Amino acid sequence: MKTQQQNTAHPSTPLRILPFYTGVHAVEAALEDPQSRRLLWLEILLNGDVPWEDYRKWPEVEVAYEKACTWYGHYKTMIDGLIGRPPLEHRAGKIDAREIRTFQEAIYFVSA
Repeated sequence: MKTQQQNTAHPSTPLRILPFYTGVHAVEAALEDPQSRRLLWLEILLNGDVPWEDYRKWPEVEVAYEKACTWYGHYKTMIDGLIGRPPLEHRAGKIDAREIRTFQEAIYFVSA
């Protein structure tokens, strides 16, 4: 799955959520770790410092990006006020209420 180009794409881009929850510090490593893949949408949603468009070529990142956009549409005002990330695209859709607590913990963590 890894190539030399993938490993050096953005070596200094800081992740915020995944290192805390899973210990993973790179997007490429997150794609190889099931728990990190499940939380990748939170990283995208709450970390506007990563050039996510560069990573959307991978299907796992694209799925997480779409999910992050849906959550952004539901919580735009809160995210903009607390995080100040560049805006994500708006997506219509439902969010999974079972993930609200994880979202709340993550937004509290990055806004503290």
